[in-house]
Amino acid sequence: MNSSIKSLLKEYDLRNIAKNKKARQVGALYISLFLTLFIGIAISVINTRLLGPKLYGDFRFLMNLFNFLFPFLTLGFFVSGARLIAQKKNEAIKPQLMGTLLSLALIMAAVLMVFVFVFSFFEDRLFHNELGWILRLFVPLIFVFPVQRCLENIMQGDNRIYELSILRIGPSLLFLSGIVLYNHFVPLTLIPALAIRIMSILVIVVISVIVLKPAFRYFKQNLSVIREENKTYGFHVYIGVLAGVVSGQLGGLTIGYFLDTTNVGFFSLACTISMPMMMIPSAVGTTFFKSFADKVKISHKVITLTMILSIGSLTLFLLFIKKVFLLLYPADFAPAVSLAYYVAIAKTFNGLGDFFNRFLGAHGKGKELRNGAFVVGLSNVLGYILLVHLIGVKGAALTMLISRTMYFSMMLYYYVYYRKQIERERNTDFVTR
Repeated sequence: MNSSIKSLLKEYDLRNIAKNKKARQVGALYISLFLTLFIGIAISVINTRLLGPKLYGDFRFLMNLFNFLFPFLTLGFFVSGARLIAQKKNEAIKPQLMGTLLSLALIMAAVLMVFVFVFSFFEDRLFHNELGWILRLFVPLIFVFPVQRCLENIMQGDNRIYELSILRIGPSLLFLSGIVLYNHFVPLTLIPALAIRIMSILVIVVISVIVLKPAFRYFKQNLSVIREENKTYGFHVYIGVLAGVVSGQLGGLTIGYFLDTTNVGFFSLACTISMPMMMIPSAVGTTFFKSFADKVKISHKVITLTMILSIGSLTLFLLFIKKVFLLLYPADFAPAVSLAYYVAIAKTFNGLGDFFNRFLGAHGKGKELRNGAFVVGLSNVLGYILLVHLIGVKGAALTMLISRTMYFSMMLYYYVYYRKQIERERNTDFVTR
């Protein structure tokens, strides 16, 4: 290990972590993400054993459908509000901004509920899986998804990393406890599993709102401020989200359309066990989001440490995942292992892309984020339709690898471009003086 690496690790030793607020926050968020992942894997182990391939696939298909639909309604308001909250000049009206964002989330939720109810009557004709009646059954509860996403943006913008950690880990912990307890008395089936999952989110959402203490006043005035920010930043990110993130959810739907929900379960399981690859860079980027707004670059030491930990985690995953998987999951789910190799590499690029994405977002580079997402979205749409149709579920894994690699490349390109732009402006100012 060379001297620069030793110096880097020394800077981030336990004593410095204890003294440094940002390091503590990164640690707290990473621990929460790790626990969320650990609990998520435990949930997937229990769910696969209790539900079996078919019902587990149905469960994942419906969750993918909910996560696919509600981002269409956000229009960029949540990310715009998060950026406004992150700015020091808005400290006095921060509770009002939170209240306005939550009010918008409830309006969006009402629209989502109406749409899902209508869509449920056509779902069976499109996917031939007889799940439409279950969609109608859960319409009254799906408002939790937009509200949960709204709260995540608020907490990120306000640098409430500990609260964000609880918001992420809480639902999974409650869900794990709930399904174990339920199955102790009655065998777990699809509807109880969905009900426990959504209710777990609802409980943590309610607690989070109480902790935030938003102020539900001056809605029109605050909405006007958010709309102005949305014109220059949030809406561009929103278009990018539709192109990149939402199109990324398309895989679970096209697999269900061209194949069946069982293969949706295999692909979703591969994504679940590969999630650690995103955790380190995403946690660092989320924690530094607020401070990025006042920086012209990311510290080289932070970048280096993030890269080392990400590549090291990926290497360990590729070496041991097959043995670990076969110990944890039923043999019926073995097809997920071969998919996980592709998905793990994809998740690593995804996490590193998120790391640079947070910096660009903190500097209001909405158009750049949008442009990068367009490229990713196009590859997602083409891949999840053509490759899944041609080579099956493996095509979905290959699509994820291609699109996430392109995502990282675009975010890195725009970060480097921004840095060079700042240097040119500085040189111009120096010459002018």
